[in-house]
Amino acid sequence: MIHMGRVTTGGAMATIEPRVNISLDYTTLRTIKQIANQTKRSVSRVCADLIKSQIEYDEDAHYIKLIDEMGDNLDKKSRISAEEMQRRLDAIQD
Repeated sequence: MIHMGRVTTGGAMATIEPRVNISLDYTTLRTIKQIANQTKRSVSRVCADLIKSQIEYDEDAHYIKLIDEMGDNLDKKSRISAEEMQRRLDAIQD
């Protein structure tokens, strides 16, 4: 269930952030609570951060696959190493 843009008025915290309710097994919940306690964050903040990290990881994996597929279509002479690419990007930023 997602509540888009609602402000809660009766609870401890009011927010306009969308909310997501999830069901977790006890082991996962216990692990998330431990992380929250160790990092002094709320359980919901830990969950949000983990979800965001996974989305970023999935996006990176997608782009890596796309680049690999594009690289297969390039001839060997037009390819450059990662180090050369970084050198060229650094030169542009200067």
